[in-house]
Amino acid sequence: LQPLANCHRAAGARVTLSAEFGQSSTFRRSGRSCGATKNRCSRRPPAGEPGVLSDTGRLAPSRRRLLMAACAASARGLATHKKPQQVVIAGGGVIGCATAYFLAKEHGIGPTIVDRKSIAAAASGNAGGFLARDWNDGSPTQEMTHRSFDLHATLAEDLKKYGATDYRRLTCVAVGVDGRTAVQKPGGKKLENVDWADSAGVMGMRPMGDESTIAQVHPRKLCDAFVAAAKDLAGASVVEGCASGLREEDGRVTGLELSDGTCIEADAVVLCMGPWSHALGRPKTEKLGLRGDSDYSGWGLQNCPLVVGTKYHAVLLQAPRVLSQSVFFQGLGDPEVYPRPDGEVYVTGSPDPADIVRDLPGETEVRDEVCDQLVAKMNVLSSELKDAPINHKQACHLPSAVDGVPVVGELRSGAYVGYGHGCWGILLAPATGEALANQIATGESPFLDLGRFDPRRF
Repeated sequence: LQPLANCHRAAGARVTLSAEFGQSSTFRRSGRSCGATKNRCSRRPPAGEPGVLSDTGRLAPSRRRLLMAACAASARGLATHKKPQQVVIAGGGVIGCATAYFLAKEHGIGPTIVDRKSIAAAASGNAGGFLARDWNDGSPTQEMTHRSFDLHATLAEDLKKYGATDYRRLTCVAVGVDGRTAVQKPGGKKLENVDWADSAGVMGMRPMGDESTIAQVHPRKLCDAFVAAAKDLAGASVVEGCASGLREEDGRVTGLELSDGTCIEADAVVLCMGPWSHALGRPKTEKLGLRGDSDYSGWGLQNCPLVVGTKYHAVLLQAPRVLSQSVFFQGLGDPEVYPRPDGEVYVTGSPDPADIVRDLPGETEVRDEVCDQLVAKMNVLSSELKDAPINHKQACHLPSAVDGVPVVGELRSGAYVGYGHGCWGILLAPATGEALANQIATGESPFLDLGRFDPRRF
């Protein structure tokens, strides 16, 4: 089996966006490449590209900015920090919910979560929830990934009283498929160590992880449990509203402005807006062209990079039994399959090119033809999933910053950000939320160095 290389069409590939944003913008795709190389999200770019040594042996510009940002972040942590009493979080996705939970649990702060639609309305309610401990090794998110994977196991126990999150350990394999013969009906003969894939076109398999490094969680249930716990532990609340800007006085943030003209007062504001975070750095006079909200404009904030979303469709099938092995296929569009503990099977693949997100949260267009193709692929890849009942069809956008590295930390006095985690948002949410909560409450992040994720690197 040759190393699998895509699902994001080669991790680390660059995408050029249109010139309407005033520049030829590129971003490094940092998501899973449906591949057999465990560190495929961290393919080293050629010499001279951002983040590595140039041909002269000097650090490339973006690496210097990362190091400078790390030093600045460390210096800020030494300054006297006053614990905020009122915290507002813009965005009810998994990053915002995790931040709310850790603020409540570790610091007794009950934040207000503001979301245009509802908790987990976008990708955090439609993602697969696949977790891998070592697939980001060698990348900027290695430390964050290890911390977060371990936190997921702890959270599975800590959040039980607030609702099931469907956390479990399982195995994962990569399976190569010959598209020329895979169109035939499933062969009925499974490969050794492959639980349920039996296509006539199967060529081989490669282990990708066992129960020590692979797990899963139900993203929507995790978000609901985070919020329920934050409410119980410290009186957190959820408000429906459209965040539109920051209110500042004397150089410090004093509240979150909403599009209806109201403002929620706060000592600290956390911006966790996923792919809609691209609004943060756009000029206040620029209309962003959101479908259903043509008047929504940019926020005019500095150090906020361009954020794009990669759109994935998914179908949820009902298997005749509970499956316990995730499979990443190479061939037939490279579908990814994540079975869940209730017998439901999450199938995704063939993402759209990354672009600025125009759909409103919770209103992402679902194209039936893409979902039907995913169903057709399962019909020839597995006897057990052939003609399986379809529970749901859905789509969501996975957010990435221009350099493929999450943007997490203090943006300015009283304002913090957390977004751009690509396809690993669910995996990285606990460590991100914990780090943000600690930084907000104490000025320091003892368990995770946020320097490399500092928004001021841009």
